[in-house]
Amino acid sequence: MRQSKISNKTDSFEYSYFDEKHGSGDAPPSFLEISDNKNQAKRTKQLLIAVFLLIFIAYLINSYHFHFPSAYPIYQTLMVLVALCYLVVSFGYLKLGSYIFVWLIYAGITTLILNHEGLRNPIVIGYTGNLVFAAMLASRRLFLSLCLTIGLTIVAVGLANANGWMHFVGMSFDFMIAVDLLLLYSVISYGIWILTGDLRDLVRSLDHEHQEAVIAQQKYQKIAQLDQLTGLPNRVIAIDRFNHSISHAHRDNTEVAMLFLDLDNFKRVNDSLGHTVGDGLLKTIAERLTSSVREGDTVCRIGGDEFLVVLEDIKDKTIIAKIADKILHNVALPIIVSEHQLTTTCSIGIAVSPGDGEDFDELRKKADTAMYKSKESGKNNAVFYDEEMNKDMLAHIDNVNSIREAIKNEDFELYYQPKVDLNSGKIFSAEALIRWNRNGEIVGPNSFIPIAENTGLILEIGEWVLKEACKQCKQFQERGLNDFIVAVNLSSIQFRRGNLVEVVKSALENANLNASYLELEVTESLLMEDSDRLRNQIRELQDVGVTFSIDDFGTGYSSLAYLRDFDFDFIKIDRSFTKNSVTQENDLALCEAIVVMAHKLKLMVVAEGIETDEQRIFLKRAGCEFGQGNLFSAPIPAEEFCMRFTSGDTVLLNSEASDSPLLV
Repeated sequence: MRQSKISNKTDSFEYSYFDEKHGSGDAPPSFLEISDNKNQAKRTKQLLIAVFLLIFIAYLINSYHFHFPSAYPIYQTLMVLVALCYLVVSFGYLKLGSYIFVWLIYAGITTLILNHEGLRNPIVIGYTGNLVFAAMLASRRLFLSLCLTIGLTIVAVGLANANGWMHFVGMSFDFMIAVDLLLLYSVISYGIWILTGDLRDLVRSLDHEHQEAVIAQQKYQKIAQLDQLTGLPNRVIAIDRFNHSISHAHRDNTEVAMLFLDLDNFKRVNDSLGHTVGDGLLKTIAERLTSSVREGDTVCRIGGDEFLVVLEDIKDKTIIAKIADKILHNVALPIIVSEHQLTTTCSIGIAVSPGDGEDFDELRKKADTAMYKSKESGKNNAVFYDEEMNKDMLAHIDNVNSIREAIKNEDFELYYQPKVDLNSGKIFSAEALIRWNRNGEIVGPNSFIPIAENTGLILEIGEWVLKEACKQCKQFQERGLNDFIVAVNLSSIQFRRGNLVEVVKSALENANLNASYLELEVTESLLMEDSDRLRNQIRELQDVGVTFSIDDFGTGYSSLAYLRDFDFDFIKIDRSFTKNSVTQENDLALCEAIVVMAHKLKLMVVAEGIETDEQRIFLKRAGCEFGQGNLFSAPIPAEEFCMRFTSGDTVLLNSEASDSPLLV
């Protein structure tokens, strides 16, 4: 897999102001070393050009006035040698070129002094510039050597002139001139030494600050480009890699695939075992995804438990299918995190460019749409995007917006279906069932509750149901349904949010309803999460008097363990068993077994979906205490329910004979 490459190279200011690395150590400098110091090479070439022009101008002036003909060869030689130095530096031999340049200038100035006027020649000022060049371009060793050489040259020329060993035409000489020059150059040399030392410290300080800034910038870039938990590239890099892959696809006439992955049930792991385990799971998944793709493909984490895979150079869609299958297999393997053995799966949506588009966001949305289709088809699956999905997604978005509007406008209402005591024939309680009054059409929960759960809107809907059910239960009691109990279904999402206890208590308090008149129905699959948060919330609600029942018993992952661990009041036999309880021996046996088991555990039994009198009679004989179904009443609006069952229909007729036909 292509990794994110962030260079560790730190750009720095490059300098040579008596820097130790430029030859002040014991080892002699390597003159043939090729330098990569582009900044200093540039400065050296600029100085060489300036000196060349200076010599050339001096040559022209002297030629015009014919003032100093013996200096012409010196000027010409110096220009040639300066040009050669320029070539040496241009070829990268910066140190060699700098040394030659410094000594060349010294030699040129000294030659001119010896050929005309001696120490009275104005060119002697050039030694000062030569010292500056040595300090700027070369090493401490060269600077000290040059200082000593210039000093000795001044003394030697002065002594030679004073003692008559050398004669300069038309000029008288006093040895004090040499002494003055020597003192002057000593002061100048010391000043250059001090100034270049200060410059060295300043440049080193700037270099250090620059390196720190570069390192900080690199850290920031790493944070900005990589996911801090998994180390995978994030969305920023994903976009860059995708665009790069698209460019290659255009050139090579290939395709690019985008895989959108979402872990199945990751939130359950995170909520039940904690974020530390959840983070460990994500790290392992990231490693498995990386090992599942080819070299050159890109795996990114774009947030939460969502990952993006960009497959490039696709010549055959079977390659995509093979990689997706490999990912599904590797993700599903057991994972050990903090001594917990975890098993998870993922759902994959696939969009392919150019067929599904060439824009990153467009392709991501389509892959996301296909991923949701994968979840709807049973999870642990990979689905390719097609246009029909887009229509479904648009319809889904419209439904979500409509549900939001319904919440805002309070377009929901509660219907009630009674639970009947099969022995006495009396209404024991009723289950509150939500309906959506959508422009005059009554819409059942199967059409909008799954959407609400997927989008989180179930939290607002669930809170409204609890408050409305408690309020109407109190109203039923005040209108004659004494000791009436209302049952409300709960979503697992309401438990996971963690504030269910507060929501329930608030609903009871607002309705002034005793907690014993509220029954909460939960599914087996929710109980199998084995979460401490779930247990604590259930027990806290039981402590205040709320009763609990297990809904649709027998259809989930049944386990006697949770029946033991949770002190429930009721078990509701699913309608799928009730339906065939009279005609199918297996269902009959299951119903009887559930009743016996429940009674052994001191649980009461409610049979759902009773449609016929035969079913009622059988279930009563089997030991069922309560029944619910269209035989007694279909779900009806709250007002109709209250009017009907407070007007004398609260008792089943002919119930004196326990197994006689039922008349309502």
